[in-house]
Amino acid sequence: MGGRFGSLGVITALGVLVAACSSATPAGSRPAPAATAPAASAPTAPAAASAPTAAPAAPREIMTVKVGTTPSISNGARYIAAERGYFREEGIEMEDVHSDTSAQILPSLAAGQIEIAGGGISAALFNAIAQGIPVRLVLDQWTAYPGNGAGGIIVRKDLVDSGQVRDNADLRGLKVGITAHGQATEYGLATALEKAGLTLADVESTLLPYPDMTVALGNRNIDAAVTIEPYAELAVAQGFASRFRPWPEVIPYDNPAMLMFSATFAEQRNEAARRFAKAYVRGLRVYNDARTKGIDRDEVIGYFIKHTPVKDRALYDNMPWPSNNPDGRVNAETIGMAQDWFAERGYVPTKVDLSKVIDNQFADYAVAQLGPYQP
Repeated sequence: MGGRFGSLGVITALGVLVAACSSATPAGSRPAPAATAPAASAPTAPAAASAPTAAPAAPREIMTVKVGTTPSISNGARYIAAERGYFREEGIEMEDVHSDTSAQILPSLAAGQIEIAGGGISAALFNAIAQGIPVRLVLDQWTAYPGNGAGGIIVRKDLVDSGQVRDNADLRGLKVGITAHGQATEYGLATALEKAGLTLADVESTLLPYPDMTVALGNRNIDAAVTIEPYAELAVAQGFASRFRPWPEVIPYDNPAMLMFSATFAEQRNEAARRFAKAYVRGLRVYNDARTKGIDRDEVIGYFIKHTPVKDRALYDNMPWPSNNPDGRVNAETIGMAQDWFAERGYVPTKVDLSKVIDNQFADYAVAQLGPYQP
């Protein structure tokens, strides 16, 4: 399978890839014509004209929304909602603003350059909010539901095949790739180590972008990595690594990625934000049906291939797709756990009041319109 995914150079080129109806208004019923009794001597009246049909509903006001984009499978619900016309049905037109790095997201939201962006949990996020950047955490992109195999810790294949690494305690002394200190990958690694009575001091943490982790595993410059899809699958497909602990096993119900709204968008453009949420949640449900039931899976994979740099169909067939909440709500409990971890280690000097940051009103609106998801 390694040949299908190309050389290590191809993997590096994927570095730009990062870690979702309005129902038709029913036509009004036709009114019955009024009955009239003709005078006895009057001539026969001509047949009455049929009652006029109800006028078509006025088109919805088009609202343009600026969205920060980084191509990724975690944006699958948005691709689906756009391709299937769900946003158009809600009168939403999206203006994509490309973002090369997650570091650009929060300043862009604060400056009003974008109104919606995807992002992950990190100390930088909490610190930015504490310093006054008005952000709301609103809709799910990736919740690590137990049983899902996406992302997490992968280990060099030779170390697993030889039996050198069998459980978490065997990570002691290894060189492990993480993206940054104070970020979700470090939090995940520390949590896995703690389950074996170890700490981060018991491993050698190496800071690498996700694509470079895959290359480093192939070159044996690192022994393990905390990564996301598709990079985990790329490393496995190339024969560099084996899956060791998927993200849901490391931190069950963790919320590694979510959509964020600027406070201005959430409050001053609330109608547009609600319409967006309804369409997006419809996309989440199609994604989840494709992931768990195989419904329209080929169609959905086609959207991934169209909108992300990963064009190899086999990758999507073999890769565990990240799970998410098909009702769109983010998990306040696990977001709070992450903030506590960062604060305990000094990454977050001042914790934020998450009740003022996590805003599930938009997911609640979508569910009220669509009904709860039916598994």
